[in-house]
Amino acid sequence: MKILAIETSSKLCGIALLEDTTLISKIEKNEGLTHSEILMPLLDDFFKQNNIKLSDIDLLACDIGPGSFTGIRIGVATVKAFSDSMNIPSIGVNSLECYAHMANSSGIICSIIDCKNNNCYFAVYEFENDTCKVLEEPQSNSIENCIELLKNKYQNIKITFTGDGSIYYKEIIDKNINNPIYIDNSLNSLDTYKLGYIAYQKAKSCNLSNLPPLLPLYLKKPQAEQQLESKNAKIEKMNITDLKLINFSEFDDFWNISNLEDDLLSENSEWYIIKIENKIIGFAGIKIVLDEADIMNIAINKNFRGQGFALKLLSYIIEKCQNNNIKKINLEVNEKNIPAINLYKKLQFNEIGRRKNYYDGNDAILMSLILNK
Repeated sequence: MKILAIETSSKLCGIALLEDTTLISKIEKNEGLTHSEILMPLLDDFFKQNNIKLSDIDLLACDIGPGSFTGIRIGVATVKAFSDSMNIPSIGVNSLECYAHMANSSGIICSIIDCKNNNCYFAVYEFENDTCKVLEEPQSNSIENCIELLKNKYQNIKITFTGDGSIYYKEIIDKNINNPIYIDNSLNSLDTYKLGYIAYQKAKSCNLSNLPPLLPLYLKKPQAEQQLESKNAKIEKMNITDLKLINFSEFDDFWNISNLEDDLLSENSEWYIIKIENKIIGFAGIKIVLDEADIMNIAINKNFRGQGFALKLLSYIIEKCQNNNIKKINLEVNEKNIPAINLYKKLQFNEIGRRKNYYDGNDAILMSLILNK
């Protein structure tokens, strides 16, 4: 069985090719969280170097998290696209289990991933004869609560710690756990080969035609979403009376208020606002033609930028389109608007063309997001 494994849940971007449990080839790059830029070129080079095609693959595997929300989404979306287009079975493996396998140790293993501010993702496993049994399901909690659980349920039991959190929180672990065991730091990172190895084990134990759906493992909400909730930000469908509540002077020369009013009265357009209490801090709209939607505009009050509101608003619209069986979302953006371009790439929009000199000498980049394949 040829397995293609893709790792994107951390700063590591990796690809591995296995024949059952034997590693054929592997490439890994640690260039920070830039997977949206490097994964596809890396895959293209990997296929060429190994003289293989996607049709040669029997099983696709990816890390479903926990970890970087964006990285997980990129990995899962890529594998799902490959799986759907070529009808190749796919399977997900969580990163905490990958760390546990890196320990290569019998007995109790606690995998910990740091997620800042004394919080962590963790899970507890028991290994026996290379079989991994889950004792504590992956969860998000404070490191203090993690330690408390270990002290109460695994007192006087030797525990091996793995994952970047075991390094970051070593002082706390040493103070509270009797004789903790740590794996060598050189092994304390995710390995794309191990991802493929675990995927093979999981696939071998079940029918390839009946694998569980490939879904990201999000143990907590993204930071931007947490910020929105803490600020009581809400998204609602926009109506004509909302125009009176918007201070357009705070939106940097919004293009055309009268056109916006016309769109709100059109049956083919849908606009949404995001607000904190009664203050509208952003709005965005789409025009629907058959099974496609064009993003007409997305505007955020200049005093509320850089806080995740545009991401939240656009994610909401994408979800609405998916639920309404829209197959494709299109947009255009000024080539100089780098923050907007990065936002669209984060949400998996791809450049499909350009309109030369469309914005006073600057090109308009045409981008699309494919939905409901």
